[in-house]
Amino acid sequence: MDVAVILPRSLKFRMTLVVILLVLAATMIVTWVALVLAERDMKAIIGNQQFALLSSSAAQIDAQLNAKKLLLASLAEDLPPAATASAADMLEFVNRHPIARREFRNLVIYNRQGDLLHTQGQGVATLDTSASLRAYLAKVLADGKAIVSPPYKSVMTGAPAVVIMQPVKDAEGRATMMLGGSLDLADSSMLEQVAGQRSGRTGYSFIFTTRGILVQHPDRALLLEDVTKRDNLNLGMQRALEGFEGWTEATGQDGTPSIYSYKRLRSADWIVGARYPVDEAFAPMIAMRHKGMLAAAAFAAMAGVMAWLAVRAMLRPLSLLRQHIGEIRNGSADIGVLQPCRPDEIGDLAGAFHELMAEREAAQKAVRDSEALISSILERAPDAFVSCAADGAITNWNEAAERTFGWRRAEALGRDIAELIVPPAMRGAHQAGMQAFGEGRMGRLINARVRITALHRDGHEVPVELSVGSIRHGGAYYATAFLHDITERVAFEERLTQLARIDPLTGIANRLYFEEVLQQAVVRARRNRMPLALAYLDIDRFKSINDSLGHAAGDAVLCEFATRLGANVRAADTVARIAGDEFVIIFEQVDQADEAARMAQKIVAAIRVPFTVDGAPLLVTTSIGIALLDGDDLAPAALVARADAALYQAKRQGRDGYALAP
Repeated sequence: MDVAVILPRSLKFRMTLVVILLVLAATMIVTWVALVLAERDMKAIIGNQQFALLSSSAAQIDAQLNAKKLLLASLAEDLPPAATASAADMLEFVNRHPIARREFRNLVIYNRQGDLLHTQGQGVATLDTSASLRAYLAKVLADGKAIVSPPYKSVMTGAPAVVIMQPVKDAEGRATMMLGGSLDLADSSMLEQVAGQRSGRTGYSFIFTTRGILVQHPDRALLLEDVTKRDNLNLGMQRALEGFEGWTEATGQDGTPSIYSYKRLRSADWIVGARYPVDEAFAPMIAMRHKGMLAAAAFAAMAGVMAWLAVRAMLRPLSLLRQHIGEIRNGSADIGVLQPCRPDEIGDLAGAFHELMAEREAAQKAVRDSEALISSILERAPDAFVSCAADGAITNWNEAAERTFGWRRAEALGRDIAELIVPPAMRGAHQAGMQAFGEGRMGRLINARVRITALHRDGHEVPVELSVGSIRHGGAYYATAFLHDITERVAFEERLTQLARIDPLTGIANRLYFEEVLQQAVVRARRNRMPLALAYLDIDRFKSINDSLGHAAGDAVLCEFATRLGANVRAADTVARIAGDEFVIIFEQVDQADEAARMAQKIVAAIRVPFTVDGAPLLVTTSIGIALLDGDDLAPAALVARADAALYQAKRQGRDGYALAP
């Protein structure tokens, strides 16, 4: 049956129905699109925040693993020779280092052939099989550095664990033994941050190796499980095992869609992951979606009632006109009633047209007033506002643009924007962007906020935050841009970056800045064939100063110590405090042992001058270990290790002196 037959023939009803349907459809579409876009943006925000937190946790674990490796490397320097050491010697060595025993669940010592020489506990820290243990020990010997073992079930505790094994080298640099420390994965403070990091109520974090073995998981029963053997391994974990880092959306083993984030560690072949179920993350958005649809339906119903009243009022003059035409047809009225000057149907219609035209003029005047108001606002805006045609010719240049870039409005209008504020290096990209704008391909950049560098009239560069837009006037499109001068913000960010590299107590460089400078110095030394020396220092018996005089006095000694170091090195040298009373000095262009010795003697002598602490003199001495860059393939970490070993040699010689690394 024809729908038109079912519906009433009333024009008012049909117009009202069309309005209701159009309003309902438009409201539903706009509401749905807005919610979908909001969910997409929220998903990106949640994923980025989750990955940022995960990256912070991964950095903490990396730092703790590296600290434990460094501790083992330090212990290896003091280990008795394998050829002469007895079991009692090994036990005495372990008892001499209580810090190491606290840091590791168990300390083990193997000889070069893989035979166990010593274990601290009752059980033996071994891997799954003897073959895997031998393969791991062989890799430690081959690499010549500390390596984290694959996870295994500890014989001693029955819990999942790993071993960090450090090769012990003799005077000729040959690995004779291996010193290892084991860590319980189920009860490790090192993994507490990851274990405690949760997203929402049901989200959690976990760690697995690059081979798929679970190292940390809220469900302890899953530790040491091989996830690659699961039948329904999710896509995110597959990508992580293939090298992916970041966040992605995937379906978990329980069939729940979730946001997954993955970050690889640098100090071990581990991957840190986090899971956040999508339903929990978007619960408010899902509820908002239902409410939005109900609100759209209610709005459409209200619009229908208003439309019915409006249509009835708007069609009333037409009804009157029809009535009078009928009167003319039956002779009860003449045609004069159609004159617009008379109060009849035509007059009413003419009056309605008059009112519509008057409203149109009022609306146009309002538009002109709005344009004038907007122009006034843009002129007085605190940010620079610039508009230009598709060919780059400037059409608008407000007062803030004059202050920001130095060009007067009269000088700027009509000129190519590239000539005034676009740096030469960016003009190629700018020209391509203007061409894309002229061709209508700039949609993705409209309203985007990006940080760029603009050019001032006097030639210096101005960092600005750019927001691009587009307007249409007179049938042509013009590109618009707000440019916010962020010079002070950039300077503040640079200041924050600098403060992150300064030791807050002494005011000199910290470990982070030292590592960056050392890396760059080694690269320069290799590239330019320039000499380089590294000094590793600490304050002799500094613990006794803290214990006897208090930490305030200890801090005063550290500050004065740093001041004296800075006063007795060259301007090109770098002094840094890396931990406690440990300091380092990077000497560039120092390659002779006698020159390094003279510098060390100067520093030792400068420290011997009595300090003044709480108004009383205090004798302070220092021990220094110096290593010269040896060979193009020497890594910065190796140079630090050699200098640290030389420091221990200086202490064994009686302190208050220096030693040169061989």
